[in-house]
Amino acid sequence: MKYTVVDISDRTAPEVERELYIEGNYHTARLVDGTMRSVTHLWTYIEGMRTWVYLPETYWESDSDEERMEIWNQSMEETIAANQAIIDDLTLDDFAPHIYEVGDDGLFQHPISSGDCDEFSASADSAGRGFTTIMTIQMMSEDSEMEVDHITSSWAHVYASQDVMVLAEPANDWWWFWRNFGWDDATNIHVFDISDPTETTYVASGRVDGTVQDQFSLSEHNGVIRVATTEDAWGRWWLETEEWTGPTNNVFTLVAMECMIPEGCEGDSSEMVQIGHVGDIAEGERIWSARFVGDRAYLVTFRNIDPLWVIDLTDPTDPEILGELEVPGVSTYIHPVDANTLLTIGIGPGEDGLGLDWSMTQVSLFDVSDPTNPTLADSLPLSPAYEEDGCDEWGCGWSWSYSEATYEHKAFTYWAPEQLLAVPLSTYRYTYDEVIIDGRTYTYSGYEFVSTLELIDVDAENGTLSTHGMVNHSEFYNEDGLSGWWGGSTSIRRSIFMGDYIYAFSAAGASVHRTDDLEPMVELDIPGHDQPETYYYEEGEGDESTDPDTSPSDGDDPKEDEDSATVEG
Repeated sequence: MKYTVVDISDRTAPEVERELYIEGNYHTARLVDGTMRSVTHLWTYIEGMRTWVYLPETYWESDSDEERMEIWNQSMEETIAANQAIIDDLTLDDFAPHIYEVGDDGLFQHPISSGDCDEFSASADSAGRGFTTIMTIQMMSEDSEMEVDHITSSWAHVYASQDVMVLAEPANDWWWFWRNFGWDDATNIHVFDISDPTETTYVASGRVDGTVQDQFSLSEHNGVIRVATTEDAWGRWWLETEEWTGPTNNVFTLVAMECMIPEGCEGDSSEMVQIGHVGDIAEGERIWSARFVGDRAYLVTFRNIDPLWVIDLTDPTDPEILGELEVPGVSTYIHPVDANTLLTIGIGPGEDGLGLDWSMTQVSLFDVSDPTNPTLADSLPLSPAYEEDGCDEWGCGWSWSYSEATYEHKAFTYWAPEQLLAVPLSTYRYTYDEVIIDGRTYTYSGYEFVSTLELIDVDAENGTLSTHGMVNHSEFYNEDGLSGWWGGSTSIRRSIFMGDYIYAFSAAGASVHRTDDLEPMVELDIPGHDQPETYYYEEGEGDESTDPDTSPSDGDDPKEDEDSATVEG
C-alpha cells in the first residue's frame, strides 16, 4: 500500500512531499481536523506454520478407533511442537508490517518499533492472524509527521467520531466461525482515542454477541460505545437445532473501565465493559441497516416485511425500544435529514408486499417525530428501465437493475440546502431483431445500457418525495443506441453538488448539469474507455452470410446500409 503526500499550496505546481509504503491492504481512512488516519490490514503468513494435522498412512489403514485416536493425538502434539518451535524463533520483524519511505537517498525502512513496542496492542480475545494498522499523518503540519499503531485482529469494520475510532472485528479464527468459544458468533470491539491530532492511542477492547452489519452499526456518544448486532446460526448446521428459532438482534452499550483487580490486569490496561443491552429485537429477522443519531438508534430488520425500530439510548445503562413500524421492502441505508425525519434507500417490495423485488430501488421518507409511533411519510420506487418500450415480441429483456447506493453510502448524495437527493441507477438488456427486405432475412443483436443519476426532491416538512429529473450517462456506453458487451461498470459511481451544479462521474464519462433545470453544461469522455467493437453482417436465405469479422468502412452508417445489420461484438 502506497501513500503519496502532495503539497498543493501552489496550485499551478503541485509537489510530491512524501512517498510512504506499508505492507498490507488498504481498508479505509478518516480525516479529522487536518489529521488523516488510514486503516490497513496485513494477514500474517509465517512460513512452515501448519493449521492442520498431518496424519500418516497408518491412521487411514487402521480399523481400531482407539489406535486412530492415539495416532491423532500424537500427530496433534507433533504439529503443536513444530509450530511452537517456529514461533519461538520469530522476531517482531518476521510478522509485523514493514513501513518504507522514498527519501533523498532512495528507499529506506522505518524502524519496526520505537523500542518499547507501545505501538503494538493485542486483544486477549482476538483469534485473528494479522495486524490492523492505523497510520496517523498530520496533513497540515510542515513536515506531515507520521505515527503508526498496530493491533492484532482480523479484517474489521471501522467507525470514527470526533474523538474516538472503533474497530469491530469478527471474533473468529481465519476461517469463518471455527474456534469461537462456545460456537457463538461474536464481535471484538477495539477502541482508540483520536482526540489528540498528533497521535492515536489504544484505549481498550471488549466483546459483544453477534456480528455487525457495517460502520453504521457502531457509534460513540458522550464516551459510550453503542453497537448493533445480529446473532444468526445460518449455515452452521451444528447449531441449527429444534431449539434454534432463527436470528435475533441486539443493541449494546459499552464504556472503558480501568483495571479493578487488586493484583493487576494483564498489561494493566482498561477493558470495554457492557453497561446496557436490549435484545431479542425482531426474532427471526436480521439487521439490514442501522443508524445512531444522538440518544436514539434506528434499526431496519427484514424477512418478509421491513420493520423500522426506534430505540431510546438516553439512559445507556437501560436501552429501551420505543416504537416499531412495518412497511413492505427493506432499507439498506438510513440517512437522518433532521431530528424528526429519516431518508432511506433500499430494495422495493415483491408481489403482495412480501419479499423483495431486486429490480426495483426504493427511496422512503419516515416521520419519527413521535418515536413511539414512527410513520412512513412517503416512498418512491425507482427503475432505470424504459417503461414505454420495455417489452416486445422477444420479451421485456431488462435482465437486472440496481443502484450502488443501496450498498455503498458514498454513492448516496443528499444536498441539504436544496433538499435534493441524487441516486445512481443502471441496467442493460440484450437486444435482438429480424427484418426481411427483398426476401432476405437480416438480424441484429447487441446490448443496450442504461446509466442514470436520478434526482429527487425531498420535502421533509410536508413528508413528500418527487422526481426532480435525471442525468443520463447512457450515451457514453451506447453507440447509435446499441453496443457490444461493455466489460466494466457502467454505473454513475459518484456525484457531488457544487453550488448551482451537480457533477456526475462514471467509468467512461463525466458531466456537469445545472441543478434547477438539469441543463447540461459540460460532458466529457474519459480517455481509455473505448467503445466495444461492433461487427456487422447479413444473413441470407439458406443460412448463408458474409464474413462476420468484416466491419463497415469508416464513415459508413449501418442504419443507411440495407445490406448490413448489427450483431453482438
